[in-house]
Amino acid sequence: MLIEADIRGFKFINQNYGEEAADNLILYYSKMLTKTISGFHAIIGRGFADRFYLFIKITSVHKAMNYFKQEMEVFAQESKSYEIPFFPKFGISFLMPDSDITGNKIQSLIGQASFAKSTIKDNMLTQYSVYNSKLLEKINEERFIESHMQQALDDKEFFVMYQPKISLTDDKIVGAEALVRWNSPKLGLMTPENFIPLFEKNGFITKLDYYVYEEVFRFIQASLAKNIPVVPISVNMSRNHNKPDKFIHDFMEIFNRFSIPANLIQIEILERSVMDNDNLQDITAKLHKEGFTVAMDDFGSGESSLNMLTKIPVDVLKFDREFLNSSTDDEGRIDKKSESFIRILIELSKNLEKQTVFEGVETQAQRDFLRSINCDQAQGFFYSKPLSEQDFVQFIKLHS
Repeated sequence: MLIEADIRGFKFINQNYGEEAADNLILYYSKMLTKTISGFHAIIGRGFADRFYLFIKITSVHKAMNYFKQEMEVFAQESKSYEIPFFPKFGISFLMPDSDITGNKIQSLIGQASFAKSTIKDNMLTQYSVYNSKLLEKINEERFIESHMQQALDDKEFFVMYQPKISLTDDKIVGAEALVRWNSPKLGLMTPENFIPLFEKNGFITKLDYYVYEEVFRFIQASLAKNIPVVPISVNMSRNHNKPDKFIHDFMEIFNRFSIPANLIQIEILERSVMDNDNLQDITAKLHKEGFTVAMDDFGSGESSLNMLTKIPVDVLKFDREFLNSSTDDEGRIDKKSESFIRILIELSKNLEKQTVFEGVETQAQRDFLRSINCDQAQGFFYSKPLSEQDFVQFIKLHS
C-alpha cells in the first residue's frame, strides 16, 4: 500500500503563519504519520514541502483500508487540537501480487496515488482517494484531451455561452457571465468541469482564456454595430495568470483590436487564485486604471482571510453556489443557520461597499430570500441556463 500524504492549503499556512510555524507543523505531521505505521513493516519518507510517502506491506486491502479509516478519525482529532488547525489529505494506491505494472513500480505507484489525491483538491469534505480502474479511465481521457486541445482551439471547437445576471430589485437583466463549452467531434459536448481542471494543471487554460476574451469582444462589437441591446459581460481570469504586467499587456492587446467601451467588460478573479494578495491588488488596480470593473469569483469557497477584502479593491463579490446548494432542502428552502450566515456575508459586503451576486440560484425560495436581505444580483437556472449568442440576444430584448 502506498500513501501520498500532505496538508490541505499548506501554502496558505506558510504565508499566514510564517516559515518557522509551517516547518514545525511539518515536523508534527511527520511524527503523526510515523506513529500511524509503527506497527507495520513500512517505510516513510518526505518528498518536498509538506509531502510524505508511506510504503506499507499489507496482507489484505480490506483490512488495510479499515485500519486507515480508523486512523483518519485519530488524525482528525489530533489535527484539530494542534495550535494551527490543519487538514491532512491522502492519495492511496496498491501493488497487488497480480499487478501488471512494469518498469519502475514505485514511480508508478506514486503517480497513481498522486493522481488519486489530485481528484479531491477542491473537495473540503473528502480526505482521501483510492486509485482504481475508473481513475485509469480518467487518466486515459485526460491524455486524449491533452493530445487534441491545441487542434480543438485552432478548429474553433470551443464556443462561448452567456448566463444572465439579474437585478433582484426588478428582475431585469443587468449583465451576464461568459462560459466556455467544448464541442468535440470525438468526445461530444463537454462542460467546463470536464476540461478546465486539466487545463489549469497543464497551463493551457491561459490560451483558452484569451480565446474566450476575443470571442466575447467580437460578439459585443457585432451587437453594437447592429444596434442590438447589450449588457456588461464578465469574463473569467483563471488562477494560472500570476504575472500582472504580462496579463494586462496580453489582455489589452486583444481588447484594443475592438471598438467597445471598457465599462461593458468585467473581469472575474478567483478567490482561490495562486497569486498572493499583492499581485491580486496590483492586477485589480491595473484593470481599474483601464476602466474595467473587477469581481471576486467563488467568494467564500477558498482559504483566504477576510482582511484581503480591505486590501484588494474589487467592485463585486460573487458568492459560490455551494452556499445555496449545500443548505437547500428538497422543497427549495434554505436552513436557518445558513440564512443567518449568508445575511452576515451580504451585510459585510455592503459595509465594504461591494456589489453582491449569488450564483446557483435555482428556486423561488432562494431568490426571495436573497431579495429580502438586499443581495444585488442573482445568476442561476431559476432565471436562465447559459444561452447561445442568438438566444442571449432574445433574452436581453425580453428582460431589459
